[in-house]
Amino acid sequence: MRILLFCLLLPLSVAHAADLNCTIAGASEVTADGRLQALEGGRNYYENVAGAEFIVQRDKGLMMGRFVSNSGFRITVIDPGSAATAYKVLSVSPRSGARVQSQYFEVRLQEKGDRKPFTLVAAEILHGFCTQ
Repeated sequence: MRILLFCLLLPLSVAHAADLNCTIAGASEVTADGRLQALEGGRNYYENVAGAEFIVQRDKGLMMGRFVSNSGFRITVIDPGSAATAYKVLSVSPRSGARVQSQYFEVRLQEKGDRKPFTLVAAEILHGFCTQ
């Protein structure tokens, strides 16, 4: 009986902790007058960000990719997300002198369809979609 119960519960726990595969659609920055401005056209490091991919270990909140990484940060999964709520992660770097970096990542898991929109707010704002 215990084995049967374990087998029935296993798919639920595995599905909950599935990695997210994310694709960046674009990057923006907030201008001095508070508007969003796309980062493109050779302006900086993010000029070729569209189409770049990264993986999120959903259970840990660890993000890994060319343009996105929170390795070495203190990572907190604020909300594990569900069919009704967004998945949310806050990452804070260790203090380096007076400087602290932070990232806020949110995937709207409640959206219909296979592609779930995400926003990553750090020094810039990245946006795109994730699949499970």
